[in-house]
Amino acid sequence: MVSREEQRRETRARILRAAVESLIEKGVAATTTLEVQRRAGVSRGALLHHFPTHEDLLGAAVGLLVERNEEAVRKELAVTAADNERLSRSLRVLGSLLRSPSYGAELELWAVARTNPRLREVLRRAEGAARRDLYRVLGDVLGPEAMAAPGYPLVAELTVQLLRGMAISEVLHREDADREQLLERWGQIVGPLLTTAPPAPSAPTGEEESR
Repeated sequence: MVSREEQRRETRARILRAAVESLIEKGVAATTTLEVQRRAGVSRGALLHHFPTHEDLLGAAVGLLVERNEEAVRKELAVTAADNERLSRSLRVLGSLLRSPSYGAELELWAVARTNPRLREVLRRAEGAARRDLYRVLGDVLGPEAMAAPGYPLVAELTVQLLRGMAISEVLHREDADREQLLERWGQIVGPLLTTAPPAPSAPTGEEESR
């Protein structure tokens, strides 16, 4: 027997899946509550019970989009050949995120929020978890050695911003060679920041020892 609570969870998950598929296939403007209701095969009352407003629905969809982004990166990591250049390989894997339809849909939501205050407020609440997940995946791909470097926090932040900017640019310009070249150059720039060990503590002078 399926409990009522399990039914509610399944209905909510079905609605979110329908919303995400619509966002990916048709974009934000076409992802209306009526479209999601049709795709999910639920009643109007069921949809409004779980998501009272359109903005609530779109904000909740971010979590599932992030999960799909992570899945895309991990699949790419599994099939990308390992080599001696861990950073270069890692950036190639992260570059696969730019081709992920779910990542494009997520960025489109942020763009639409610029002129939609209600959506912006909902996304701000969802952004914390999405940001933590993104940085966790970044750390997993780059590896513990890179994360231990003093320059890692700066590299992680700038790499995320670079990926977002490249994803937006790719809406108009989809050149694989240009993307790979830019990521390679980025790796050359930040490589030293991820390999430089913190300075060793200096030996105490005689004056310091006497204090």
